[in-house]
Amino acid sequence: MAKVNDTEKPSESENTRTVPSAVKLKRLIGTSPACRMLTPYEIELLRKCAEETAEVVREVLAKKKDESQRNPD
Repeated sequence: MAKVNDTEKPSESENTRTVPSAVKLKRLIGTSPACRMLTPYEIELLRKCAEETAEVVREVLAKKKDESQRNPD
């Protein structure tokens, strides 16, 4: 798998999906010019985002594993 740096857009063939909590968190906190403490709600949302992202990763890896077992090279 090719390494993608932060400035490259993923190719159309890559599995890309933003989990709902990440969208909500980004809309809620956006980008701030100054450091600040996260609110308890933002921390909860950040944890949910991590859990949802991990679930998506597990799904993608399971799909790739299944495909590689069906089509061994």
